[in-house]
Amino acid sequence: MFKDVYGRIANGTDLWNSLEIPSGNTYKWNDKSTYIHNPPFFQKTKLNTAPISDINNAFCLLNLGDFITTDHISPAGAIAKNSPAARYLTERNVD
Repeated sequence: MFKDVYGRIANGTDLWNSLEIPSGNTYKWNDKSTYIHNPPFFQKTKLNTAPISDINNAFCLLNLGDFITTDHISPAGAIAKNSPAARYLTERNVD
């Protein structure tokens, strides 16, 4: 049973295989998306980067135990109506 199911898994489904595949080597960002955006720090990224320098006098922001994931520390749930996120979405006609 395992070989039968997982032997075909790389083939994908008809729906998966019917997805349109964009051309090019990089992701084509959609500036109108309300879900995902090209991070601003990518705009300054260069092919040849400067050597990494030492970080001095820094403080630990979070020191967490085992089994803590980004799901535990990232905001989740309802978006407050007067929050910056809500204003951003409202400006783009997203309820």
